[in-house]
Amino acid sequence: MRLAMELNRVIFMTDSMIALSWIKNKAKSFKMFVSTRVGEIQSATDPSQWRHIPGEVNVADDLTRGLNADQLNGRWQYGPDFLRKPKAEWPKEAKTEEKLSEVEKERRKEQSVLLVTKPGEEVIDCKRFSSWRKLIRVTSYVLKFVNRLKSRYRNRDEQGDREGDSILTPAELQKGETFLIQSAQTCLRSRVEKGEMKALSPFIDDAGIIRVGGRVDRAKMPFEIKHPALLPYDNWISTLITRHVHESGHGGVAATTAKTRRNYWILKGHKLAKTVKFRCTVCRAFDHKTETQEMAELPIERLAPHTPPFHHTACDYFGPFPVKVGRNKTAKHYEVLFTCLNTRAVHLELAVDCSSMEFIQVLRRFIAIRGQPVTILSDNGTQFVGAERELRSMVQGWSGDRLREFCAERGMEWKFITPGAPHQNGCAESLVKSCKYALKKAIGEQTLTPFELYTCLLEVANLVNQRPIGRIPTDPDDGSYLSPNDMLLGRASSDVSQGPFRETRNPRHRVELVQRIVDSFWQRWTRDVLPLLAPRRKWNVDRRNVRVDDIVMMADANAVRGKWTIARITQVYPGLDGKVRNVKAKTPTAEYRRPITKIAVIYPAEGYDV
Repeated sequence: MRLAMELNRVIFMTDSMIALSWIKNKAKSFKMFVSTRVGEIQSATDPSQWRHIPGEVNVADDLTRGLNADQLNGRWQYGPDFLRKPKAEWPKEAKTEEKLSEVEKERRKEQSVLLVTKPGEEVIDCKRFSSWRKLIRVTSYVLKFVNRLKSRYRNRDEQGDREGDSILTPAELQKGETFLIQSAQTCLRSRVEKGEMKALSPFIDDAGIIRVGGRVDRAKMPFEIKHPALLPYDNWISTLITRHVHESGHGGVAATTAKTRRNYWILKGHKLAKTVKFRCTVCRAFDHKTETQEMAELPIERLAPHTPPFHHTACDYFGPFPVKVGRNKTAKHYEVLFTCLNTRAVHLELAVDCSSMEFIQVLRRFIAIRGQPVTILSDNGTQFVGAERELRSMVQGWSGDRLREFCAERGMEWKFITPGAPHQNGCAESLVKSCKYALKKAIGEQTLTPFELYTCLLEVANLVNQRPIGRIPTDPDDGSYLSPNDMLLGRASSDVSQGPFRETRNPRHRVELVQRIVDSFWQRWTRDVLPLLAPRRKWNVDRRNVRVDDIVMMADANAVRGKWTIARITQVYPGLDGKVRNVKAKTPTAEYRRPITKIAVIYPAEGYDV
């Protein structure tokens, strides 16, 4: 049957203090059996509707006392007498005791977790983040979690995780950013209180953030732009903010500083922006700025006076030049330049092609005229590498004694420069330019026969050998200038001296004359040439050595801008002074040996320590 009357208020009464304590507490705080039943009661009723009733006036106890049916009259039919009295005369409400033993038996055991932090230690380590936006989001999530824990501790209503709780609102992100700015300004508060930075007129706003004052308060622009937040230079948050602004466009130092100061005034902001731009891998890759190192000491081959001409030799190919080989037929011939590393004398030879066997023929002609060199320096041209391999194979089958005898009498040490480093053979490269210029002036647009071209080569070599190689004297007492021909011919030019000669049959006088010419050459070489070799005209700054595991970009003049190959340094080759000028780099496809002038370091192996 349904009750026909309307109920304004419902009151539930029980004489059990234990059950009343369960109902008055949170259902989740008890074990499963009690928690389930208390939860059902609390979902159907309000805990405030329940009150305690003494056992002697509890009508429900009559059935549990074994009474007969005829004895169930009186209060069983009409209810307890206090219900017909005013509420003020009802039995007084007993206080529920939260520490009842029966109640505590059914309560869940909670384990306390304590977080101990050292003084000055931050909960969020900002240096573990490399992105300013990510740091703000993590901080906002942490603050949101802390607020939720505080709400539970204060016994606020919990309705579970609502839809959208995992998404941060703009207000929560702003709260996280404000927290980070306040933590970064901790070291500035004492300076502001002492009256420092008066030129910026710092003040503290309502949110507790130190802002720049200045004279633009009447400007019609947002408050954050008129009064940017003040930040220290040496804080990691300042670096993250500057990096975040720089990465949105990778602008220059001035542009990065200006964009940063729209919301944050970082002390020494220009210096910090310069550091961030220098360490930006995208900017370093786009700039294509290759590495340099202090110029190395001259090798012993360049500083060997009192040695015969072409004792230490460098060689290089140049050309080709067209020559006549028939009435209506032309071919291409190449020129080979040999230069002495000490006297800087030049010897030119003609080569039919760039094959290894042809170069061996050229080398034999050179040795027949100028003598056996001890050292030959060349680049990594295929003809040079092939000739060196051919010479090795020629003596490979000899006996050990014959091989030692060959090396002792006619052995040559062949040195190859690092691939892609023509400056390491600069002695030959610079003279190639002079010889090509002289040949172009002499030949013009004509096509010569091979012997005519060979004649021109010899004459050009003689002209180049007449050039001064040291200080040009300005005092008449110093005599004429020093040239390679002074060593080769005993005089600067190839003109034959026209008497009078001293008539004598003593050959000793001629030997002494030649010896005096040689001694005079090396004395003047030491006086006029050697001092010019001492200064470092370029690459005179000591820089960081390239290290193993550096991430670099391989310079390629034929590649599209910004498309240089990325590689990793696998081996370095330091010089006698400990400076690295040649490295081996590994790309996704192969390994290459290159000079540091052909690589650009975009990220060092040790990283960047700020």
